[in-house]
Amino acid sequence: MKIIIEKIVFGGKGLSKFNGKVCFIPFTLPEEVVEVEIKEEKKNICEGFPVNVLEKSPYRIEPKCKYYMQCGGCDFQHIKYEKQVKIKKEILEETLERIGKIKKNVDKAIPSENPFNYRNRVQFKFDGQNFGFYKLKTNEVVDIESCDIAEENINNLIPTLKNFAKNHPQVEELHVFYPPENKPTLKIVLKENSFVDIESLLNTFAGIGIYAGNKRIKLEGKSFTFYRVGKFNYRVSIDSFFQVNKFQIENIVDEVISEIPKNSQCIGDIYCGVGLFTLPTSKKAKKVFGIEASKSAVKDAQYNVKVHNIGNVKFYQKVVEKSADIIFGYSPDTLIFDPPRTGIPKNIIQKLLQLKSLKRIIYVSCNPSTAARDINLLSEKFELKKAKLIDMFPQTHHIESIFVLDKI
Repeated sequence: MKIIIEKIVFGGKGLSKFNGKVCFIPFTLPEEVVEVEIKEEKKNICEGFPVNVLEKSPYRIEPKCKYYMQCGGCDFQHIKYEKQVKIKKEILEETLERIGKIKKNVDKAIPSENPFNYRNRVQFKFDGQNFGFYKLKTNEVVDIESCDIAEENINNLIPTLKNFAKNHPQVEELHVFYPPENKPTLKIVLKENSFVDIESLLNTFAGIGIYAGNKRIKLEGKSFTFYRVGKFNYRVSIDSFFQVNKFQIENIVDEVISEIPKNSQCIGDIYCGVGLFTLPTSKKAKKVFGIEASKSAVKDAQYNVKVHNIGNVKFYQKVVEKSADIIFGYSPDTLIFDPPRTGIPKNIIQKLLQLKSLKRIIYVSCNPSTAARDINLLSEKFELKKAKLIDMFPQTHHIESIFVLDKI
């Protein structure tokens, strides 16, 4: 079947219309003529796979990675990097209009300094034989020798980790976090609670945690390492979240901090993690608080403010859905949100609309759809002033953005 791709939509697939149905085809570009094989068909939509590109876009390039279109990690490597950023900008604007009912141009798009070798954290899968990443839309593991978006230091560890996994077939996952200036940490997830000999790895890692499912059963070395961003040195534990693009971390912090009003008295950092935004924010207001569900992240955040002699910050370990009382108790004038892909809980949005002291919301999002939904709900009392794109995930369809909303 031959089709013409109209545009790239959120999720990274090309959209086309054929026989009254909307077709989604990965690894394509707008205006390309593509021969496709239909893989799945429903009443109004179909999913296909490109068999042959008959008429190529001028933005199409040869993918760098030899596992591309097998490994499920990257889906934009066939696109020139400048075009990747432009496509993401267009998707963000379209999503804001379609879901958020707001017509807003992206004010700023920040590309990654290097669109390859940027990931400081990688999760490798192991099925007893193959070591690498899941194949596209399956739980089958593609065996790899290197990853083009992983930090070079992580790539250098792959032979050691692969050999370790093959000597320990009970290993299911290996999570590596590698800061630029310190030793990495390693999380080993086992299929069941059993013994693994990690003696050969101890000199390489600052700490190694061994897990059966979500439960840690052993720790060797330290449970954390350190990651420097600007003036601050953050402790990051094995179980704590941290931004993955080493070229963009300082940029995203700078962009968020630049949007804090000069006259802020009290700022809340919601989903604060280890305090990535909280620490620099502390210099911008008399009082700052952070809310985070992860116990390890809160411990890291508390350590981080203590070691930097920051005395005007307090952290709370609590799920955000149940944190309305804390937020209201502080009467903040500025709130920073960096939620997971699910966005801000609806009950919190309803409370924010009632918070008289709140003048500005700085919303960091990794999901344009849920962000647009939330911005639409907030539009009753808040106006979207700025939308920024920061490309945290080159070679993939994933979009990171920053929105600034002011009280009407």
